[in-house]
Amino acid sequence: MKYLKYVLIFIAVFCVGVIASYFVFQYLDNRPSEIVTSITPAPTATPESAVSDFSLENAPSKSLRGEITSMKGELKWQSRLATESAELLEPITVQQGEKVVTGEKSSMSIDFGACNLDLFSGTELEIIQTLPENILFHQISGDVDYVKTGDYPISVRVDYLLIEANGDFSVSVNPDWPIVYVTMKSGSAVAAYNDLNFLSHEINITKGKTFTFNYDTRRGALR
Repeated sequence: MKYLKYVLIFIAVFCVGVIASYFVFQYLDNRPSEIVTSITPAPTATPESAVSDFSLENAPSKSLRGEITSMKGELKWQSRLATESAELLEPITVQQGEKVVTGEKSSMSIDFGACNLDLFSGTELEIIQTLPENILFHQISGDVDYVKTGDYPISVRVDYLLIEANGDFSVSVNPDWPIVYVTMKSGSAVAAYNDLNFLSHEINITKGKTFTFNYDTRRGALR
């Protein structure tokens, strides 16, 4: 009798639950359908200041342009869009991201406003960056005289050597040996490099001194 009592209670609770569920579903089925309207937000206008002014063809507007003030012999120029250098027949304006090349017995002078460059025979020079406060060239070969006329240092990379100069200096890359010569004509410079053991070195070069660097052995000497 005790167990029968529990069975009857269970059956009664079950029946109540079934009846309640029936009335709930009936109510939901007969309820008026709600109409949901999807509202798509209007597109937000992009502020003009947020639009990028990056251009493959033109360097940033704040970067300095260089005017070729003199040219002699066989000269070449590679634009930002080009994949190889083309013959240069008349003076042009050069900019960040371009490259200039002088042939044998040839020369070129470029005025960037903050610095003047004299390129001599057999020189290949990449104009990496010409922001007024951050000027960087990559000298691949040849001889270049750098004259600082602005307020900020001039930086030049030659293979594994980086030079930051506050003054006038020349960089000469030996055409036959892995040797670079950096000579200070005025002011001072810091030459930085990592040796073959990945240890960093900084050499201070003062007026009248020449730093000789071997980029195969990663060793240098100041004289």
